[in-house]
Amino acid sequence: MNTVSGNITDNPKRTDFSEWFDALISTLRSYELQMETNTANAEIKKMFKTLISGDEDELYLQNKKLTQMHFVKKILLEYLENLGHKRPQKLAFDLDDNEVLVWAQIPESNEEEEDRLLLAEAKVNAKYHNKGYNLTTTIVEDSDKLVVPNHYITY
Repeated sequence: MNTVSGNITDNPKRTDFSEWFDALISTLRSYELQMETNTANAEIKKMFKTLISGDEDELYLQNKKLTQMHFVKKILLEYLENLGHKRPQKLAFDLDDNEVLVWAQIPESNEEEEDRLLLAEAKVNAKYHNKGYNLTTTIVEDSDKLVVPNHYITY
């Protein structure tokens, strides 16, 4: 991209920026049409109502929720991928703000299974900690005779 003193200059060639900007405008026009024809889904309607109202707190809260959904989904998928096909006897998940909580029940004294769970946790945290998200695994054994806490969702 050609720049002069940090400003974009006239350039007859398409730049990454101009292509991105055209795509953004096109997407906004699509949303405009959806809003005008009342065919926008609930998320889009809520987003534009919030933008139009100028409620910055609500806008940032919506952004936080969308960001959280994005990263939590990626974390869960990557964690399960790291575990492979062999899963613990019981596996459940919960969310505490920016932390994914894992509840895993394994057979008594199964060090190999415990190591796999901790390695999967470490790999995910190595990738997502710098983005403000973490995963914490609670490992219990059969002999502990503990039930999955009610607020966890069993996988």
